[in-house]
Amino acid sequence: MARGYAQIGDVANAASALRAAGVPPTLAAAALTQAELRHRAVGKFGSAASGMFLTRAGLEQATRRVVADRRAARLAAAGVHILADLGCGLGADALAAARAGIRVYGVEADPVTAAMAAANAEAAGLADLFTVECGDATAFDVSRVDGVFCDPARRTTGTGRRIFDPRAYSPPWDFVTGLAERVPRTVVKVAPGLDHTLIPPGAEAEWVGVDGDLVEAALWCGDLAEVPRRASLYRAGHRHQLTGSGATEAPVGPPRRYLYDPDPAVVRAHLVAELAGDLDATLADPSIAYLYADHPTRTPYARCLEITDVLPFSLKRLRALLRDRRVGRVEILKRGSALTPEQLRRDLRLAGDQAASLVLTRIAGAPTVLVGRPVD
Repeated sequence: MARGYAQIGDVANAASALRAAGVPPTLAAAALTQAELRHRAVGKFGSAASGMFLTRAGLEQATRRVVADRRAARLAAAGVHILADLGCGLGADALAAARAGIRVYGVEADPVTAAMAAANAEAAGLADLFTVECGDATAFDVSRVDGVFCDPARRTTGTGRRIFDPRAYSPPWDFVTGLAERVPRTVVKVAPGLDHTLIPPGAEAEWVGVDGDLVEAALWCGDLAEVPRRASLYRAGHRHQLTGSGATEAPVGPPRRYLYDPDPAVVRAHLVAELAGDLDATLADPSIAYLYADHPTRTPYARCLEITDVLPFSLKRLRALLRDRRVGRVEILKRGSALTPEQLRRDLRLAGDQAASLVLTRIAGAPTVLVGRPVD
């Protein structure tokens, strides 16, 4: 009952119904919270969310099922049979590994989260393959396993604020990066904003995007490292991979007819040059990750726009051009520009029945606006 009400947003009616049924207030509040979180979790876990036990912080950090399943398959293919999940949270990655036939020992410092992870294993019918202990991940005896997955906490206890400095992770960064010396098959999940200088020597750094959103990064260490850098994109149920050194520079040239806006995972993986090679494209500014080409090429790694106008930025001139073309709707992309899209949209005072794409950027250091339209 609580779940149905929460899905349509009628929390007040759900609470009244639970009170009328004699459910104690604390239990009713917990049921409503679970109903809300399960509804939010569908985007990550699909239909399995309806039977999971969740916390707000745990759901925020949990891996999407499509990503966790792919990671588990890669671990199984590499010969991992017994896995330690250090900082297992609600168990999303551990459950995926168990579904792949891997025996998983989860360690979670928070007692409530550990209990929920164990309940999730039971609900999924995987309690024989995934067991959880509440404790310190740094104290776990990794000699018992042939693989390690570590997802260090990236939010502060109590406030729930994000931690951006990996050296403030829990377990500590030195412990996390030292795991590969003890267990050669080690994977570490990290925030996608990770500084490349913190990537351990010899590790593969992978950035993951789902339907255009950059969702996570992972370090594949020791025996698991296959390439220096990888961008893995999941779109409409399909997975695409772009790999490379992450150290190549793309050629620079003038703007051309077609502009490519690379997926954030490609940009963060420093694989724009590899994509440029595939598209026969160039940069117009060496510090800005927009690519330009003479011909459109279908690619899962970037959006493509056909450019009709290249203008030095001038609000008056841009407003006049859009007015002449009866443009009343614009999407605004930006890289290398201090302008705020929302403010620019108001300043343009658009009126008309046509649509256009605006790209705010720099070319040879000069503020520039490109006008165009998406290439389907």
